Amino acid sequence: MIGTLLRWLVGGGVDAIAAPLERAYRARLDAANDQERIEADLLIKRLEGARAIAVIEAQDRASATRVGRLLIVVPYGVWWASIFAVSIANPLFGLRLEIHDIPPDIKSMALVLIPAILLGDVARGGLAMLRR
Repeated sequence: MIGTLLRWLVGGGVDAIAAPLERAYRARLDAANDQERIEADLLIKRLEGARAIAVIEAQDRASATRVGRLLIVVPYGVWWASIFAVSIANPLFGLRLEIHDIPPDIKSMALVLIPAILLGDVARGGLAMLRR
């Protein structure tokens, strides 16, 4: 799981999409009726869009979304994960650990920037699909 996360952070998304894309193409070829073929076609389109985003992201190591993920999204996610880990560990082991809140200025920036980074990824994928 950590390897998958690291590959996502450093641009390994293309490899992660290859196997599901191959299965989707095979499902389209093996479709018994039009409904199964249409479902496979929709899955293929989604996976090709994700692949296009991964290719663009892999080409631009200093893109805003990559830097944003590394500097904002990942630390915020680690903070949330630590809250869950402590909430499980405290009653289980009788500990009194606590996680301090993020400073209000940083938290307010994260609540704006994280959706902006995600929207940037979606917009980039949409533009890549329109260019085809």
